[in-house]
Amino acid sequence: MLLIIAFAIFVIIVSIKYIGLFLKQLAKLDAVVVVAIITGGVSIIGVVISSIVGKSLEYKKSRNEYLAQKREGPYCDFVDLIYKVQQNGKAGTEYPQEDMIKDINKFSKQLTLWGSPKVAKKWIEFRQLAINPKNNLDSIWITEEIMNEMRKDLGTGKTKKGQLMGFIINDIKDYIKQK
Repeated sequence: MLLIIAFAIFVIIVSIKYIGLFLKQLAKLDAVVVVAIITGGVSIIGVVISSIVGKSLEYKKSRNEYLAQKREGPYCDFVDLIYKVQQNGKAGTEYPQEDMIKDINKFSKQLTLWGSPKVAKKWIEFRQLAINPKNNLDSIWITEEIMNEMRKDLGTGKTKKGQLMGFIINDIKDYIKQK
């Protein structure tokens, strides 16, 4: 796309000297013909520019839709992982560490290919925080930031602080006050 725009600019720059010659020839023509030529030229340029912009926007939209489809699976896997961790040990549910490690590795592999740069950056921050158990509160907030970035990638938009974690943590307002 940029190549097309660069080529168009190059053509315009190169043709500037020929425009002067063209304008001298226009001066010799009748005013009605000159107006018709200028109007036609402006119309053609408008169609070309709108065509280029339209194709560019269409490409960007289709690319975003494609990426959203590819990201949906890994992003859902992450949310499943968070819910499994939260439910671990409650009401007879068990999430063995081996399964957790397997799920984390699977998510990391998928994120390597399909995750947006912001989600990947937040995931790295999360993994670094998760090493130290003293960072539990920070881990909660970075988890929510990851989910919000994922929502943004999928087109649903971000939520206010505590809203997403409120689905998982009943007393989230107490944690918001601590932050």
